[in-house]
Amino acid sequence: MPGKSVYSKKLDYNNAYNRKTYKSFSVRFNKTTETEIITWLESKDSLKEYVIELIQKDMEKANKKAEKKKSGKDSGKKKSSKKEGKKSSKK
Repeated sequence: MPGKSVYSKKLDYNNAYNRKTYKSFSVRFNKTTETEIITWLESKDSLKEYVIELIQKDMEKANKKAEKKKSGKDSGKKKSSKKEGKKSSKK
């Protein structure tokens, strides 16, 4: 039995490299019920760049929300009601 062709060796190498280097995700859209989304995505020059941009914006938003929540807890101050800090002027 003859050895593998040069093409076959390159293909094996590329496949192994891609498995080691990249992570792939697959998403399916229903052609009947999700036509608007399909059309929108098809209008983009680069679907990968579009998805990356959306994810990065979402991550930034989540980080800001977490920082805001954390800074509220770390301040050690409890929110007081308006009535609590005022002294009554009536005697």
